[in-house]
Amino acid sequence: MGFVQDTFDAGSVVAARLTQAALRRLEPELRLLLCGHQVFVKQVNGEYRPRGSQMGLAHYFTFADLEAPALSQHVA
Repeated sequence: MGFVQDTFDAGSVVAARLTQAALRRLEPELRLLLCGHQVFVKQVNGEYRPRGSQMGLAHYFTFADLEAPALSQHVA
């Protein structure tokens, strides 16, 4: 697999899966919620937050934690 560089702007909505390494760092209950395809929003600090997580999920992820990221849309 080739190296993929993070070229997304803050506010970008990205569809991706979490890598197995990222999932292993989570509590078992969160693994069930976050396995499979998810939608992440890139934050100003460069981290990615699962969309809809403003309701209490405090986990942020790096670009390296995302598997096969693809731009979904842009949030203004």
